[in-house]
Amino acid sequence: MNILNNWKMLDLVTRDGEELVCIEGRVYGSNPRFPSSSHIRTSPITAYTLDGNSMIVTTRRGSEYVLGKPEPTETFAQQRLLRRLSRLTPATARSFDGIESQLTGFDDSARQKRPLATANMG
Repeated sequence: MNILNNWKMLDLVTRDGEELVCIEGRVYGSNPRFPSSSHIRTSPITAYTLDGNSMIVTTRRGSEYVLGKPEPTETFAQQRLLRRLSRLTPATARSFDGIESQLTGFDDSARQKRPLATANMG
């Protein structure tokens, strides 16, 4: 599974006023679309899983990323992301086609997914 390090949350709003959450960071792993250490922006987040101390996010395109270390300037990044995701609904994230996962730079199981509308924050 791919790991996103030096990540930060992006709050996006479409022209129609729809709110989306994407994540930007350096990807490490075996995704053939992105060479390791590429800087990427995910498509909108549609679900997440908490697995011990790790958070795994699922994007609208079906990609899964383990969130590693956040950007050093992002204080309490995971807590802020969880709060932000709890305010979205899956319909909002799925209804927007304009944002896809994209390469923004390049440096040389059995877990139960939580849909955003029913995510348990406790």
